[in-house]
Amino acid sequence: MNPLPVFEKAEAYLNVHLGHTGPGGAIKAPGPFVTLSRESGAGGSAVARAIVAQLHEPDPRAPHWAVYSANLIDEMLLSAGLPPRLARFLPEDRTSEIQATIGEIIGLHPNLWSLIDKTNELIRRLARDGHAIFLGRGANFATASIPNGVHVRLVAPVAIRAERTARWLGVDPTTAAMHNSRRDAARARYVQSNFNTDVASPSEYDLVINTGTIPAETAGEIIAGFVRAHTTATMSTAPAATAGSAASATPVSLR
Repeated sequence: MNPLPVFEKAEAYLNVHLGHTGPGGAIKAPGPFVTLSRESGAGGSAVARAIVAQLHEPDPRAPHWAVYSANLIDEMLLSAGLPPRLARFLPEDRTSEIQATIGEIIGLHPNLWSLIDKTNELIRRLARDGHAIFLGRGANFATASIPNGVHVRLVAPVAIRAERTARWLGVDPTTAAMHNSRRDAARARYVQSNFNTDVASPSEYDLVINTGTIPAETAGEIIAGFVRAHTTATMSTAPAATAGSAASATPVSLR
């Protein structure tokens, strides 16, 4: 198997529109896509790579899957014609009214709320295009109304996550655990302030996987199998779409 690069730029996908029609005027159904919410140190990047490897393994000619994380902000700024330096104002954390407006007033950046809206719209556009895996940024909440998505939460025991982060950062486990705690709190604030919900609520996900006991490769296999089953079930029950019908078919709920 020749592994394909997975952390690709979103720019190549931005020219695909929701209203694109295929042969015979049939409207392209949204998705499939995957959202990965993760605790810090739970191995989100490794699982994303494993999903792509699994989805490409049966047929290398299958549609290419791309992974979107920090590059979402880069591409949002690019598509909006804004300078890349603004990315530092958009961490995965809560944006207060003061933060959102004061920089705009003194000319440091546009209103941050509008940039978050643009990021969410980019996520939805890529999700509709399909074959996309989103890491973080509350992508499961941003795409909740779009069918053919598989939403996954990755968790692991505190000690295991601390060990992984310690190896990654080259620090001691205590410092790594504090780092993980800060990142988890920031991500929770981001989801709460932008989607008014709890990022850790199990009911918001189709799958919750403990990467402390399930290796990344196995998690990728599980999620890829779920994607295939979800896509097959949806296609088998959805009515054929035509150019004059609704753009999205009725999804099969797997939650």
